[in-house]
Amino acid sequence: MLGLALEGGGVKGAFHMGAVKAYFDEGYYFDGITGTSIGALNGAIIAQGDFEIGYQWWQRMDTSFLFDIDQIQIQKFLNRKIDKDVLSYMFSKIKDIFENRGLDTKKIRETLNNIVVEEKLRRSKIDFGLVTVSVSDLKPLELYKEDIPYGKLVDYLMASANFPAFKIEPIEGKFYIDGGFYDNCPINLLIRKGYKEVIAIRTLGIGLTRKLEDADVKVTNIIPSGDLGMVLNFDQNLIQTNLRMGYFDTMRVIRGLKGRNYYIEPVDNDSIFNSLLSVSEDAIYEMGRIMHLPQMEPKRLLFEQVLPALSRMLGFSATSTYQDILLGVLEHMAEGNGIEKYKIWSLLSFLEAIKSNNSNGVSTRSSIVSEIAKTTKLKLSLSNDVALKEISKIFLLELRLGWF
Repeated sequence: MLGLALEGGGVKGAFHMGAVKAYFDEGYYFDGITGTSIGALNGAIIAQGDFEIGYQWWQRMDTSFLFDIDQIQIQKFLNRKIDKDVLSYMFSKIKDIFENRGLDTKKIRETLNNIVVEEKLRRSKIDFGLVTVSVSDLKPLELYKEDIPYGKLVDYLMASANFPAFKIEPIEGKFYIDGGFYDNCPINLLIRKGYKEVIAIRTLGIGLTRKLEDADVKVTNIIPSGDLGMVLNFDQNLIQTNLRMGYFDTMRVIRGLKGRNYYIEPVDNDSIFNSLLSVSEDAIYEMGRIMHLPQMEPKRLLFEQVLPALSRMLGFSATSTYQDILLGVLEHMAEGNGIEKYKIWSLLSFLEAIKSNNSNGVSTRSSIVSEIAKTTKLKLSLSNDVALKEISKIFLLELRLGWF
């Protein structure tokens, strides 16, 4: 049985849906799903068999879709474009929040009532569980769908997502807050059902996570490669980015894609090694000079000095491979030239795109050397960023498309 655990985190929950889409596209099926806060809301929709409806929900969501708030004014405030109208609006909303003892969540409840079908979820063969915390009883509640009283499913979903800023609505006289105060990624709910393999889609949201109750369970963590934004900033541009990031970060794990900021199909290590062997002696000496490395036989200089130094400059660990280092150099150049990020590249197409974007730039190694010489006359020690930029140019000219 394969389980899915969804970590809480507000708008970061769009990352869940992108990740789950990748798994479904690759033919995976989940036997059980657990979640906290937004993870519980997403999990319920997926477990009842309506992933596509949930995905479309995220695609049209914004702050005013969930709260009685003017999205334009809020976005101006978040972007620090504050004028008299924004200040007036914010003071008015803050006053309302204090008077109502929290942010009204009526629109969230209405949305869930339209999307979550309790009978559908209960009939589903997929296990489902959530976490919330009872303020009244001062204890956590870890509930499976069979533990939730009939007619109360949406109430407990709301309870799991009761962010401290929200107006808390009681369930049968008791008050509950966000489950992230106890376990923001409830893998243990799946472990107790007998799951031995779990995909945990993390958001790195604020909250506690519990120690695994069975250390032998195989857990695959899907970690976001970038910042997913502020918890309550339901800006559609941010949501679209989080959906894409979730999809491609998951594809990186499923397909073993390379790259840290891009998604590149791996090539065999022999091809990488042979491409490095083909780098000219002049280019190796020039890279060594840029990094102020001791001179020695060129191949030794490349493998013993230049590549380890590049690895450190790129922030790689000591176990990084030649492929990691080479791709790190290429990614550095790609980022500076606006190469599309959310796409699965072959190494050949990635290199072609970078070369194409630099076709109007420096065209020969001698002109690069000349350019560097002018720079180093003004500054004896190049910064890491400048050094990487110049080394990237040399590599770009040395690498041949036919090698890959």
